Amino acid sequence: MSRYKPKKMKQPVKAIREMCIECMGGRNSGQPLSKLISECSSPDCAVYEFRFGKNPYHKQKLSTEQRKSLSDRAKNSLLIRRAVGKTSSDLNDPYRTNGLDKGK
Repeated sequence: MSRYKPKKMKQPVKAIREMCIECMGGRNSGQPLSKLISECSSPDCAVYEFRFGKNPYHKQKLSTEQRKSLSDRAKNSLLIRRAVGKTSSDLNDPYRTNGLDKGK
């Protein structure tokens, strides 16, 4: 019956999330895992802040140049252009908004 054993994780934060899942009733409780973890009733627990599998104290510190670089990369991303339905010429056109031409 290995399916009832918690998964082994290499990352400590992911292992804490797995521990929280087991503490709240395990994977076979019938509820979605994110809902199960968010309903944790033990805010005094030492690992309460880490229960979603992310370190809340690890914030990415970026300089203004790095932020601009990431922003430009995201704007030019092919996946984003496909999702929005715009081509590269549409992104550079200041008069074009949501497929509607203004001022032309």
